[in-house]
Amino acid sequence: MAEKQFVDIHSHILPGVDDGSSSMEETMEMLRIAGNEGITTMIATPHYAAGSKNMDMEQLVGIKNKVQETAKELELNLDILLGNEIYYSESVLEDVLSGKVMTLADSHYVLIEFGVREYFKTIYHGLQEFVLAGYAPVLAHVERYQCLIKREDLMEELIKLGSYIQMNSFSLCGGFWNTEAAYHRKLVNKGLVHLIGTDCHDAKRRPPCMESAYKAVRKHMSDIQIQQIFVEHPRKILENKYI
Repeated sequence: MAEKQFVDIHSHILPGVDDGSSSMEETMEMLRIAGNEGITTMIATPHYAAGSKNMDMEQLVGIKNKVQETAKELELNLDILLGNEIYYSESVLEDVLSGKVMTLADSHYVLIEFGVREYFKTIYHGLQEFVLAGYAPVLAHVERYQCLIKREDLMEELIKLGSYIQMNSFSLCGGFWNTEAAYHRKLVNKGLVHLIGTDCHDAKRRPPCMESAYKAVRKHMSDIQIQQIFVEHPRKILENKYI
């Protein structure tokens, strides 16, 4: 890939809205890092959980606009879009249908997470609800769910259902002796992961790193596969096209 223009579909860069960035200053530092990593577009995905205290959409739009304006003043040339990372519960689909929750960049894609110890049956039926409602669910940070560890057959079931799989960039990074990272790279190589997101939360402990993940997997994948996962697939979300 001659020019890397990554799209980060999973980030917590909006200041003061969830467990991500704590200030506008930290957000700007995160954007600086992202730009240096080759990221040109970021979808801010603050957490949403039904029944919890969630910032409403109007507030989030205002904060996003302020972030974009401040970034422009500092000559940080990144496009900031909005979405939510939706914590699954039985009632949360109603909130999406009613417009209380944001899809990814106003597309038919929705970013959904579950509890790390959730049963596979619950994950399957939860994602199925969104598919039947006309959405394209993206399962956030697939590597965290205990029921899916070393269960490629179950991941394939979710994909056949109509779901897409996102993995965090840091999970791909690690040397030869890092068996977890090696296994995660294997999943990407086998086509069981459609999207890479940073899931960044701050500028130090969980920064928006993409270049290191790109370098980690390019040794094991074709240029076509790399282009799809890091560039084409996330851009199809922005264009609201099917992956």
